[in-house]
Amino acid sequence: MIKRYLSILLAISLALFMWSCSDPEEDDSEAPATPMNFTSSDALSGDGGVYLTWDENTEDDLDGYTLYRSYGSVDFTSIATLQTNYYMDAGLDYDTEYSYKLTAFDSEGNESGYTNVVSVTPINLDPPQTPTNLQIMAHNKPTEFQVNVELTWNHNTESDFSHYSIFRSDAGGLFPTNSESFLESTTDNFYIDEAVTAGTTYHYKLIAYDVGGVLEAPAAGPVSDTPLEVPTLVSPIDGNSINTLTPTFHWVNVDNAVKYKIIVRTSSQTGDIFESTIDATSDSEMTITYPSNATIALSSNTIYYWFVSGYSQDTEDINVFTPVTGFRTP
Repeated sequence: MIKRYLSILLAISLALFMWSCSDPEEDDSEAPATPMNFTSSDALSGDGGVYLTWDENTEDDLDGYTLYRSYGSVDFTSIATLQTNYYMDAGLDYDTEYSYKLTAFDSEGNESGYTNVVSVTPINLDPPQTPTNLQIMAHNKPTEFQVNVELTWNHNTESDFSHYSIFRSDAGGLFPTNSESFLESTTDNFYIDEAVTAGTTYHYKLIAYDVGGVLEAPAAGPVSDTPLEVPTLVSPIDGNSINTLTPTFHWVNVDNAVKYKIIVRTSSQTGDIFESTIDATSDSEMTITYPSNATIALSSNTIYYWFVSGYSQDTEDINVFTPVTGFRTP
């Protein structure tokens, strides 16, 4: 009798122990309901985008939705895991039919059945916007290995944006955007043209295209600039002695320069003591005289150095600069 009683107690104890170690949530194998009213919105789709919506599930343990897509002969594959009940699939090809279906899943990883299949072929409604803030900066800095024209602009934000095409002419700003003027395509919002020659003015236009390749924005531009030729320093140069502490600096005026800046320094690399900016004129030669009331006067029997920066636009972007040359005061 005692043996039978002990066996019963042992069985009850083992059952209680097993029950205390179990987690009711681990036994959750029930999948969420299949999402309802899965559809695309014609009003919110277009220009390479498909807008999908569905009714939200109401399960307490719902963790999200998985969206599947197929196109052409490709099988359905997962393209997004979502916590919302909507999704915009953007950047699609206009010549392809895309099919979608959806499932819901819970916190235990149980997945519902698939919804109905929604099939859509994106349409091309509008061209991209004309690129904005197109800027141009030409440079001729041989010592820095820079002889180029740099273009920058604001990036387009359309979901169906594909690329930009850049067109160039050296004959004038009124030129067609065709195969003869085509320079390069890019998806960046900048371009550096290194196939340029100092002294030549270049004109550029920029067009944005969408993924359809048919609708294009009106061209931005033209914008124009010139990698300036290096001005020749005339005097004082080559360490020659001068007879005044207020020398006049002479250099050759180059075509398409709008202004110059002269810098005088105490060594060939550093120690700037004077600078002055002057607008370019129609004269063949530019001059600036070291002022007698300068903050730092030139000292006697001293070697100084100077050079000139040239600008093709009224900005602080240096287009060209001359070699540094020296002179000795009396």
